[in-house]
Amino acid sequence: MAATIRVLIVDDSALIRQMLTRALSMDPRIEVVGTAKTGVEAIEKSQLLSPDVVTLDIEMPELTGLEALPYIRHNSDARVVILSCVDDPDTTYRALELGAVDFIPKPSAGMATSMTELSEVLLKTIKTAYRIKPGYSPDSCSESPEGRSVDSANCGDAGSEGLAACVAVAASTGGPPVLERVFSGLAASLPAAYLVVQHLPSGFSASLARRLDKVGDVRVVEAEHEMPVEAACAYVAPHGVHMTVARGRGGAQLRFSLGAAVHGVRPSADVLFESVAEQFGADGVGVVLTGMGSDGARGAAAIKRAGGDTIVQDQASSVVWGMPGSAVRMAGAGRVVPAGLVATEIRRAVRARAEARA
Repeated sequence: MAATIRVLIVDDSALIRQMLTRALSMDPRIEVVGTAKTGVEAIEKSQLLSPDVVTLDIEMPELTGLEALPYIRHNSDARVVILSCVDDPDTTYRALELGAVDFIPKPSAGMATSMTELSEVLLKTIKTAYRIKPGYSPDSCSESPEGRSVDSANCGDAGSEGLAACVAVAASTGGPPVLERVFSGLAASLPAAYLVVQHLPSGFSASLARRLDKVGDVRVVEAEHEMPVEAACAYVAPHGVHMTVARGRGGAQLRFSLGAAVHGVRPSADVLFESVAEQFGADGVGVVLTGMGSDGARGAAAIKRAGGDTIVQDQASSVVWGMPGSAVRMAGAGRVVPAGLVATEIRRAVRARAEARA
């Protein structure tokens, strides 16, 4: 019989606390052991009640969620899931850096339909968080240097003719801090373009692109339909569309489509990876990072069949080894490495292709 998951709900809204308690209590695997309305109360109850998972609001009196989060992480084994407003993604990314395992956009209180949808997502996320080893520490990079302003019209200088490799990257749960670490280890001198699918709610992809743009030499932008794909640039797929790459006389271009969701998500890494395999063949590189589900596994297998490389984050450094584990099982071992060595493997793969071309 599956173990009961003990949950502490933290939110300054009495209505939200009541609605979430009622919704979560409908699942026999979930036991709501308590609620809290302030950051101080959240710290006290996380120690007293020993919850497995804490759902944590950010804007609260006395102590904010960001201020309370380090204390909760230090004084308990609870995995923390952030409930955040979509219009403040930078704050949510900061929560992930501080040790939250996932985040969910919070709808306006009183919207019954939105709360029903939130409850379904939250149940799934809580069960995923429970599988994460207590005390997990995110493998994120240190403080990022100031970056350049993002100018999508002038992403790179080399153009697609200078491409030796097209690197497709997939991530989901726990992905943003790992992506920051990976991009901090990449250099603009590498003749590669990077196409990124990170499963995110609507409104987060532009903020993620800005954060990644600050951590290293590679220019990172939110992708646009028919945007040229250029060396030394990275493109983050926006929410709600599938992103693919196509090559023509004018070079490589990004293409968007509104096809059906794959694995329940759009954009899908499989859709992107399969287009990279088709268009770039042996010059394609597939990178599958931490995440729930199996998106990216089929695409990584396609890249491998086309002669390209696959790089997979290992289980020990992944928040959830669903996506990378599926990639190993479906595409073969490839190179399975800790988060801190993913950039090293990407550099190796790109340089090998550049040397072969030379």
